[in-house]
Amino acid sequence: MLHDECHNFTPDSSKDMLEQLFNELFREYEHSLYLFAFKMLKSDMAAKDIIQDVFLKLWLIRDKFPEIKNISSFLYRLTENKVIDHLRASASDQRKRHALWCRLHQSSEQNVGINVEAREYHAIIQQAIEQLPPQRRAVYLLSQAEDKPRKEIASLLQISPNTVRNQLAKAIENIVAYLKNNSD
Repeated sequence: MLHDECHNFTPDSSKDMLEQLFNELFREYEHSLYLFAFKMLKSDMAAKDIIQDVFLKLWLIRDKFPEIKNISSFLYRLTENKVIDHLRASASDQRKRHALWCRLHQSSEQNVGINVEAREYHAIIQQAIEQLPPQRRAVYLLSQAEDKPRKEIASLLQISPNTVRNQLAKAIENIVAYLKNNSD
């Protein structure tokens, strides 16, 4: 009889509780995290991929739920990190970089209903670019606006290709941080 009572508290029941908690967290945060990622990336597919990665990571560490003090902050921070990782990966791939640039700057043309918001977002991006240090801004604009390869940028600015890569990554991080702090 004692054995049966102990059986009610097997690891399986704690696994069921963790799974239930995970499902509740998914239902509660999935949409708001998606909007958060979409706002920064302006890409439905990229935002969905990031949210999938976030919840996959959460599932993999589900046994550590009790150690997480503020799950909301944790999830938003994880999403932000995934967005930054995505932007870094985009910056390292010429085609992705060009597509990202086009999405950010042509979003106002895609949907008349969000035209005003897109112009405001574009203005915030321009402000973010203007806030960059001169060399970083030059690297970013040559790369994004003029679609120049790293070696050519390095030659034009008389810096190393590694410096170009580092400045471009930092520029994207700065722009993402500026967007996060200056968009509603």
